Amino acid sequence: MAILDQAQDVYGSKSTTLYLMDKGMIQYLAGRYTDSIQSLAAAEALTEDLYTRRIHSEVEAFLTSDNALPYEGEDFEKVLVNVFLALDYVHLGKWDDALVEARKVDHKLTVLADRNQKRMTYTKDALARYLGGILYEATGDLSNAFVAYRLALEAFESYHTSYGTAVPDLVRQDLLRVSEALGLNQEHQEYRQAFPGLTWQSESATRADGELVFITNAGRAPIKRDLFIDVPFSADALTVVLATKRYDRYDTDRHRAAESILYGLTGRIVRVAIPQFVPRRSAIAYTEAVILGRDARYTARSALMEDITAIAIRDLEDRLVRTMVKAVARSAWKFALAEAVRVGVRGAIGDKDGGRVAGAIAGAMAHMIAIASEEADTRSWATLPDRIFVGRMKVPPGTYDVELRHIGAYGDVVATQVLKDITITERGTHIVSRRVLQ
Repeated sequence: MAILDQAQDVYGSKSTTLYLMDKGMIQYLAGRYTDSIQSLAAAEALTEDLYTRRIHSEVEAFLTSDNALPYEGEDFEKVLVNVFLALDYVHLGKWDDALVEARKVDHKLTVLADRNQKRMTYTKDALARYLGGILYEATGDLSNAFVAYRLALEAFESYHTSYGTAVPDLVRQDLLRVSEALGLNQEHQEYRQAFPGLTWQSESATRADGELVFITNAGRAPIKRDLFIDVPFSADALTVVLATKRYDRYDTDRHRAAESILYGLTGRIVRVAIPQFVPRRSAIAYTEAVILGRDARYTARSALMEDITAIAIRDLEDRLVRTMVKAVARSAWKFALAEAVRVGVRGAIGDKDGGRVAGAIAGAMAHMIAIASEEADTRSWATLPDRIFVGRMKVPPGTYDVELRHIGAYGDVVATQVLKDITITERGTHIVSRRVLQ
């Protein structure tokens, strides 16, 4: 944590929100839930303040890059701030405060749906809705739990279409159980017809049991990199561009510096930079929880609730046209300015040969600066996991050791974690959350 505190200056004043997000996540993983709440709550407050950007910041970003704008977070990142705040409160036993975060999510998603309708894919969040259902059910509010599970089902159906995430049986089982417990006979029958052959337990059958909810934060979120598109305006410039290109599309700093000099001397090349996510996929396909009781063995398997990598990539793709238009306009402006410098210096010198040489030198320098300064906004909440899994298990009251087996795509055990002395109370809910980097 001291390292992160020392690195605050590296983030810069324009990335304070991102710094607070990263700090809050690391504090959450370290079990410092009170500190995490302070960091994530401060990040949320900043995102709200930055929602309406100042005009002078937009102008500065147009002249340089979007890195000149204060980072306010992507829409899905803003929702996940509240998700992890809710979990912080749960781990502290503050269930009412966790429900406040669930209600904030409800408001944010409503605003997103109204603002981004037919323009952005991400307007629903299945994990946030499902976690809300768990929180409402754990606090005895079955009516709101039913609404949350129903919204979670709608979100999962959208996820399946947009991100390829399967609709988990967990949410279907919850809808059957809660609709029966509330006496919603018509809805219950509709769900039974919609989910034929699904095995589920009624509320009355597990009334004396407690519940373990286990959450796995698997892998690491994707990171943004610059993707450069170099546009030549002459045959000689095209030859230079082709000669400098390598097989990979992501340029190192050294390669970028060399290109800036060479392209600047050429003077007929425009560079456009757009951001692109690079996945860092987890090897985990699901988590299996195992509890060995005195007289029985209890097992449960988690389901994929949030594919953050898929959401991030699709969200960026939805904004690609707008990002590209802005980047092209910015690059064209820089190119025109560099040409104006060349012509202006040549005219100011007056002498024919001397003015031509001085203009060429000044123009080359201006073009070098234009190429070197072109970069995309590659900021993102990189300390998030790649995917988030959630599982549920009903067990008799007692204190247990819980083994979490993180299973790979081919059924192999990628990692194992043992949680000691987990106490499950009658009709109580105990939530555990673990991070696995594999």
